[in-house]
Amino acid sequence: MAKRLGDLLLEENLVTQDQIMKAIEEQQKSGEPLGRILVKRGSITEEALFYFLAIQFGTEYVDLPSEIKPELLAVLKKEVAEEFNCIPIELTATHIVIATSDPDDHFTEKLMQRTVMPEGREIKFVISSESNIKAALAMYYGVTHKAENDESFSEIFKSEGDANGEDDSGSVEDEGINEDSAPVIKMVNALISEGVRIKASDIHLNPVQKGLVIRYRIDGVLQKQPSPPKHYKSAILSRIKVMSKMDIMEKRAAQDGRIKIKVQNKVIDLRVSVLPSIYGENIVMRILDQGNLMLDMTKLGFEQRELELYTEAIQAPYGLVLHTGPTGSGKTTTLYSALSTVNDPAKSIMTLEDPVEYQLPGIIQIQMNADIGLTFANALRSCLRQDPNIMMVGEIRDRETADIAIKAAMTGHLLFSTIHTNDSPSTIMRLVDMGVDPVYVGSAVKLIVAQRLMRRVCSGCKKPYTPTDEELQKMLLKPEDIEGATPMKGEGCGKCSGSGYKGRVAIYEIMPITQNIADLIFAKADLNVLTAAAEKEGMRTLRKVAIEKWRSGITSSEEVIAVTSEG
Repeated sequence: MAKRLGDLLLEENLVTQDQIMKAIEEQQKSGEPLGRILVKRGSITEEALFYFLAIQFGTEYVDLPSEIKPELLAVLKKEVAEEFNCIPIELTATHIVIATSDPDDHFTEKLMQRTVMPEGREIKFVISSESNIKAALAMYYGVTHKAENDESFSEIFKSEGDANGEDDSGSVEDEGINEDSAPVIKMVNALISEGVRIKASDIHLNPVQKGLVIRYRIDGVLQKQPSPPKHYKSAILSRIKVMSKMDIMEKRAAQDGRIKIKVQNKVIDLRVSVLPSIYGENIVMRILDQGNLMLDMTKLGFEQRELELYTEAIQAPYGLVLHTGPTGSGKTTTLYSALSTVNDPAKSIMTLEDPVEYQLPGIIQIQMNADIGLTFANALRSCLRQDPNIMMVGEIRDRETADIAIKAAMTGHLLFSTIHTNDSPSTIMRLVDMGVDPVYVGSAVKLIVAQRLMRRVCSGCKKPYTPTDEELQKMLLKPEDIEGATPMKGEGCGKCSGSGYKGRVAIYEIMPITQNIADLIFAKADLNVLTAAAEKEGMRTLRKVAIEKWRSGITSSEEVIAVTSEG
């Protein structure tokens, strides 16, 4: 007769009799498996649980292979793999080896009834940890974790203990709490769900000496949220690393990962970045909600004239269209909108991205990977051999990439890309500073777009008002400059959480490379000359476009001053 799990753990001195008795008492109330309760209480690790579970069932505990072949996955349908928490990992002459985290005495017998087995083979089952199996199901079958609890994370934090993160001793310990314990899973799921619900773009988890500071970036501004109990700090950070398929033992190096999770009946991707700090690992999660991606260019914020110039450029047969602006200025959304506009089954469209943020139907998207030599420059060379009509290069970071992109634009290809500069005219100088011949720059670049995002005045509480003289002076305006304007201010309401703002709008500075501008580039004209010539030909600076948004009551004077500069 097989030994009970509790007896095995006692024999190995991994738990005490008292810990077992307390876990049994909880089991009698909740009906939860004993092993899971021991993990939740921090008595044993998840790995220890499943190692001894394998001993109890007379099989092996395994780490899953780094790759599982498609023909092996075809043995189990997705719904069967999800139901039995299992995945096929090996095919031998006599057996198919299937790893599970949820065995019972009749596991093989029940699975045989739901599986199309190759002739002459039987099932052999082995054990792996629940987090390993979940990660594999997500990777190979698209089975997503669920986080659909409607309870707010702040309420969960309060229910789990002191939410102030205060500790007079200055010591912050996890008291044996495991990252797979029920309260930790509940907290992290609720944290993500809340971020999606309020349409945050990022979730920041910043470790401090006495706990964990949590902030959401909403409409471009970080807003502090209630802190979890201080003793859950490390467990919460580790849980996010497990979900992101990171090495949880590595705490000294930066790591990147992704999470796919089901929230409010839709699948959400999160891009996760971990960076060591003096008080622990700093984590930022970028929320990538496909449903929030705006692909209709007419709704992005373009003024009519700028929209016409931009549309003409992206529908040209060849040339380079460059987008510039700081991180978080909406460049990716504009680029995806442009690709969606020109998407045509008769054309081959390829993108080189780092990372791929959203999946676009009908477009070949390629993820950069510098570790294996797949850089923008190398990938761009290879893509040009694949006969594309249109390409999007995530970023021009160096002369090599710039040279290849510009030469491609001069030989019949339409390219979109980004570059980091302050405004449109500065982009010309940046390319020249990289070492690109001004003749090539003036010949290949067709249009440059500088953009920013500004907060919208809340539609639920906006009211017209008369701007003060001081306000006008800060924007370098005179009273006569606002004749016919309808500026608005948000008074604060429940819809905008009292901020007076709800949502954001993009502003665009469009600089077409006309023959006159091209001649100035050929002549190596300085930045002031280029800017003056572009404005003379009709380019409206970011500041001027922002003021127009303010005149129309879309944004505030504070946003105009904060987001744009004059000159």
